Amino acid sequence: MMKIKWNWGTGIFIAIVLMMSFVGLLVYKSFDYKINKVSEDYYERGLNHTEQMNRVKNSKAYANEFFIDYSDVCAVQFPRYFIGKQLDGEILFFRPSDYSQDKKFKIELDSNAQQVISLEYFMKGKYIVKVTFDTEGEPYYFESDIMFN
Repeated sequence: MMKIKWNWGTGIFIAIVLMMSFVGLLVYKSFDYKINKVSEDYYERGLNHTEQMNRVKNSKAYANEFFIDYSDVCAVQFPRYFIGKQLDGEILFFRPSDYSQDKKFKIELDSNAQQVISLEYFMKGKYIVKVTFDTEGEPYYFESDIMFN
């Protein structure tokens, strides 16, 4: 049987092998880590920043009338100004912790400028509701944070 001679060189060799094994484990585990992007078209959205600022500016006058009630169902209430108007856009429920749970809905308001969405579409947790639409040639954008329990 061969006897290993222990000296400072053997200790350094063992330390390097252990460090390389640890780094290898970290690299292996990093492939299992899920990366959540803000959006797939992040760069294009940055280019349209001026358009987004115009949407926000147009919406400021009505921001106090926009709200979301999510007790029995999720009811997105639009300002009274938009009653009877044709809105072309979408409601995005953005989930910051997992973009695969984002939900998009086409805007289809009832006669009270409200859109009702079933709670079955959502998991518990935080969502940012982003409403983007155009009406009569004017762009609008509303945003609100909600927490489903």
